[in-house]
Amino acid sequence: MTNATKTLALIFASTLALALATSWSWSTASSAAFQEQLLAVDTSAVQAVRIERSSRPSIRLAQTDSGWRVSPGDTSATYPAGTRAVDRLLGAVPSLEVSAVATRQPDKHPRYGVDSTGTTVTMLGDGGEALGTLIVGRTRVRRPQSGSGGPSQNRLRQRRRRGTSVTYVRPPDRPDVYSIEQSLRSVTARTVEDWRDKTIWGLARSDIRRIDLRYPADSSFTMRRGAASDTTAAPDAWVSAGDTLSQTEVSSMLRVLASPQADGFAESTAPDDFGKAQYEVRLHLTDGSRRSIRLRPAPDAQQYLAVADGLPYVVELQSGSWDRSVLRGRSALVESR
Repeated sequence: MTNATKTLALIFASTLALALATSWSWSTASSAAFQEQLLAVDTSAVQAVRIERSSRPSIRLAQTDSGWRVSPGDTSATYPAGTRAVDRLLGAVPSLEVSAVATRQPDKHPRYGVDSTGTTVTMLGDGGEALGTLIVGRTRVRRPQSGSGGPSQNRLRQRRRRGTSVTYVRPPDRPDVYSIEQSLRSVTARTVEDWRDKTIWGLARSDIRRIDLRYPADSSFTMRRGAASDTTAAPDAWVSAGDTLSQTEVSSMLRVLASPQADGFAESTAPDDFGKAQYEVRLHLTDGSRRSIRLRPAPDAQQYLAVADGLPYVVELQSGSWDRSVLRGRSALVESR
């Protein structure tokens, strides 16, 4: 090899090394920059979240002294919001990590749904100022590559990972579109009803001492918690009219009654216009207080309409679930011998 050839080879190797180092440095810095560009918000300062969609009314979540509330953008009505849903929103959106740059070209924004058809999520501070905004576009599922390995390995890999949700997002003041390996449909697809708190009340099962079940005709009965078991690990026995009730059946009932969840809201019916109930379930608690819920079949017969103590609206309950777990006859609860 001549000296000239050696010199050229050395120059080439140096240039390649410099290019790789520069590329690695740019990639690392760029990746960190991407994370800063998305939604770097201190969630402790967030007092409200505005969710705007082109095809539906906007939604506003706001923190109040009594907790988070949700309201549709086209009315003045507000409702208690589900705490878990809001916590998931605040935990997910500000911590999004960029997987890749999908495009830097504005004319491709419609392809990724980050144009005017996207969902704009804005986090607001105490004075209503915007702390951060992100446009959320389309979500697709990226199927895993088959990879190498035998059939058994591929089947195992397929069972472990059916696919990865990829969502496209864009800061509104930049043309860059980023992909993140996460679905945000729990934010973009929720309606006001989905955001509403569906918990009717929350009790500890151990605090329920007696249950009165009022049914039509002569089928009403009362069940109560008996004396404590000999072993602390076993739950108290439940009895009715001298008969011991099945622990399995009672546990299923208590699971629902300790924290009943609405399946929907009957907006067209006010509690004062509820009418005559067909069923009533009344709970007696260890502190002497009571909780009661009254039910009647809805017109479609697939649901019950219900009103409960302290609840300012009429809720919808799935009739099949309540028939299986709560609205049982006494004979169905008695322990078989």
